[in-house]
Amino acid sequence: MPSSWLTRRAARLPDDVRLVGRILYLTEDPGFVARQLQGEDLVWSPALKLRDNISTDEITPAYICYYFDDTLGEFPYLGLKAGNEFPITRGSVKRGGFVASVAGKRRGKGSSREQSPYAELRAGIRLAVAESIERIYRENCQNLGILTTT
Repeated sequence: MPSSWLTRRAARLPDDVRLVGRILYLTEDPGFVARQLQGEDLVWSPALKLRDNISTDEITPAYICYYFDDTLGEFPYLGLKAGNEFPITRGSVKRGGFVASVAGKRRGKGSSREQSPYAELRAGIRLAVAESIERIYRENCQNLGILTTT
């Protein structure tokens, strides 16, 4: 083992994390999602049902996975169904200035698609919040530096 590893000092981590931007609530109400994407900052109400079981296929549908660079930032949540609609369009999350997204139970279920957290990251998402987060998706987020919390 190189001696420099033994004498290297670790930098102190900050005491807090500050995110500047907007919160995207992924709800079952397509109108609520659309209003956020149009620039309206909405106050959360427990009466609004968050989307449960958001799969990585909804975060990045298969046809988007042909991209492997920053272009993925144009596509997060493109397959997300709210009610009977798909309210999120190409580039809308990135243009919205969102730094956090909030969902219900089992966020990131399904495949271990690494493109999903990368698409979120490139769109500006730095924090993924959910009632529960699937292990592989959570690990993929953390590997890219996206904070996760339940």
